[in-house]
Amino acid sequence: MQFNKSDLPKIKECADYIRYLSLMSVEYANSGHPGLPLGCAEIGTILYNYFLKINPEMPGWINRDRFILSAGHGSMFLYSLLYLAGYKFTLQDLADFRQMGSITPGHPEYNIDMGIETTTGPLGQGFANAVGLAIKGKMLAARFNKPGFDIFNYRVFTLMGDGCNMEGLSSEAASIAGHLGLDNLIAIYDSNNITIDGSTDITFTENVALRYEAQGWQTAVCDISDIEDFYQKLAALSAVSGKPKLLVVKTIIGQGLDKSRGSHEIHGAPAGVSEIAYFIQNSCMKKIYGKEYPDEINDREKLSAILGKLVKEKAPLKDNTSVTDFFQQAMKKNSQSYHAWTELFSAYSSKFPKEHDQLLNSMSFSIPERLAKDLINFKVDKADATRNIAGKILELCCAQIPQIIGGSADLVGSTRATVKGSVYINKNDFSGRNIAFGVRENAMGSIGNGLSLGGMLIPFTSTFFTFFDYMKPAVRLAALMKLKHLFIFTHDSIYVGEDGPTHQPVEHLNSLRLIPDLLTFRPGNAMETAFSFLYFFENMEGPAVILGSRQKLDQAVFNLTGDRGVFYENFKKGAYIVYETERTTKPDIIFAGSGSELSLALESAKIIETQDKRNVRVVSIPCLELFHKAGDEYKTLLLGDRFTPMVFTEAASHRALKLFYRKNMMIADIEDFGLSGPAHLVGKRFGFTPDAIAENARQLLKET
Repeated sequence: MQFNKSDLPKIKECADYIRYLSLMSVEYANSGHPGLPLGCAEIGTILYNYFLKINPEMPGWINRDRFILSAGHGSMFLYSLLYLAGYKFTLQDLADFRQMGSITPGHPEYNIDMGIETTTGPLGQGFANAVGLAIKGKMLAARFNKPGFDIFNYRVFTLMGDGCNMEGLSSEAASIAGHLGLDNLIAIYDSNNITIDGSTDITFTENVALRYEAQGWQTAVCDISDIEDFYQKLAALSAVSGKPKLLVVKTIIGQGLDKSRGSHEIHGAPAGVSEIAYFIQNSCMKKIYGKEYPDEINDREKLSAILGKLVKEKAPLKDNTSVTDFFQQAMKKNSQSYHAWTELFSAYSSKFPKEHDQLLNSMSFSIPERLAKDLINFKVDKADATRNIAGKILELCCAQIPQIIGGSADLVGSTRATVKGSVYINKNDFSGRNIAFGVRENAMGSIGNGLSLGGMLIPFTSTFFTFFDYMKPAVRLAALMKLKHLFIFTHDSIYVGEDGPTHQPVEHLNSLRLIPDLLTFRPGNAMETAFSFLYFFENMEGPAVILGSRQKLDQAVFNLTGDRGVFYENFKKGAYIVYETERTTKPDIIFAGSGSELSLALESAKIIETQDKRNVRVVSIPCLELFHKAGDEYKTLLLGDRFTPMVFTEAASHRALKLFYRKNMMIADIEDFGLSGPAHLVGKRFGFTPDAIAENARQLLKET
């Protein structure tokens, strides 16, 4: 919609109605963050009516503009705007803010049908997601656009606050965005100089605009009190090419209130009915409430009493058809833009049928049958590290799945995670499939999530496992959103060796396993590595982690013969029998493990079998989460009943598990940080040798 000065009164009315919806919903919940919605209401009104190219009737339109509220605590700002724009929110949904089972949770949760482009809340994550979405837009444009057919030219807008800009994540992500010249990215900085603890004078006094300029951004500064200037600055920035854009907007937290205006106390607490009464008396809502309460409208104390009663009863929120009609005019214009795009896309399908089919295929992924067979039958004859094996398998997958893109944190030479045969994207060419994230693990994980949002591309991100801690918030959010994001972490144990304890992950493995809806695969050989990739691409139910060893693992020791398809069916249950004494119905002892310790478990078992003449069984558990889902019957089938002695071997900390494990179970794990030294000597120091494990097993057998 075209901006006109005559719109200013209506913009003010819209902003006040957003303030009203936010104030009342937070008051009903007795919980929430009204400060941002009050300070940014004009920003939202301008964005949704004059800039965003969206269509609530087709929320999944692949060329829609994206808006991300990086400062996710201000969620009522977003819910109010989505309601006014015509998404599937009702006034009752807003009134149910933060209630169990509502569609308006405390922080926005990923739901494209509802207009929510990503889950935000941890500050800075949404901003980095926006960078990922902007990169994705550039990559899709390079892949599918043709002269005269801009199928992808969407823009990404994000609203961030002081907290987002304090987080180191935003600096990492902004650096990448500037380096790549992402001119389809527009960030709006809600600069109200307030955080939970008070004024930013005590914590944050740098010139943020200059920081972004140094990182290659185009910047401008304005004050939201001058709405026309805000519009003009945003329009001018949007037209800039070759750079991402930042608009620093001076706002006042709690705008429209009396005593709370400009105070940190309104950041994350209900305003109270007296403050809301003051707001109503000085806003467009006075007319609406005045019709129903003509005698009380001018008396703040009496109006407060009425509001208190309405809040207690959770009375329906007041409608404002004048505001909703104004928003719908803009959405009508957007609908016309959408239909023009569909006509363009129809012509594109006729002129470029091959690219059109590729585009449609990318929207509904299924693993190629040939690739599934290749992965089932994948073999490596000689000893090799699973990181190297994973690199070869990734190459195989990339050759048959064009949607795969990704990169590592400056570690391709070590993690082997790259799309071979493709180039790195750069600010002048986004046709490649590789992304050089640099030493920015924090941003890499979150940008990878942004690349995954909405589908069409399948990202992988990779680094050393010990640096997973830098990425944990992104991994957690990927699981929360069930994104199709593959994390490849290598150098997964104390067998990193000489680099020492700083680079030897100990507690990390079980930290991953504690994240709901995340699958962690720790393959012990080539077959399991291939199966891990196959399971991820075959199911695509959410994110997965595939871990890789630094050291070479002997492949011949397993001597796995038989139908690979049967092995895979058991692998999908998270665990399976690798070896057992012939013709035994009940083993005397069970050895279990994962990853590089699987061969150690096997060698230890064979010592007990040959020297002690005991019946043994060796169980591989490459994915504990899948094994847990397999059910008690399958677990008992593999691990026996609670009376069967078992030795579980894994080069990771199992401190918590040891508090509860059964008497006849021995866990060989790592209880301390690692050491610097040759890998085999480090392993020996911690008792990770076949003889040491076998001796522990003997003691266990004696005790049981």
